[in-house]
Amino acid sequence: MKKLEIKRQQPIVEAYHFDMRDPKKEAKTKINVGFAPFPAPDENYPKENSILAGRLQFEVVFPDFIVSGAIGQINHFINRQVAKQEDLTQEEANELVAPLFDMLQRLTYEVTEIVTDQPGINLNFSQEKE
Repeated sequence: MKKLEIKRQQPIVEAYHFDMRDPKKEAKTKINVGFAPFPAPDENYPKENSILAGRLQFEVVFPDFIVSGAIGQINHFINRQVAKQEDLTQEEANELVAPLFDMLQRLTYEVTEIVTDQPGINLNFSQEKE
């Protein structure tokens, strides 16, 4: 299988929330990654290419606050048909969502630095092999 060629659009932060946490309420970190086919922008779009949107929904719980929201990105696959997540290897799926996790890490670092007037919090999303 040849190397995946992707043209990415700019990631879009659909929502990013920083909320103080109520210590009396149960809260659990949740990360959800999903992919969905995206229609061709016009009839001249190359038939051998395909478009898949990646989306990261998150709720990351810390002792004093919670960050939550969603980040998405449109990906154009060159000379390859990709219509669903199952069309990708795990390595390819990880490559697709890496910029979304990077955006979440950057946002969280900057926001926590400003809010706490301390060095920001570094999130560490390791991609473990299952």
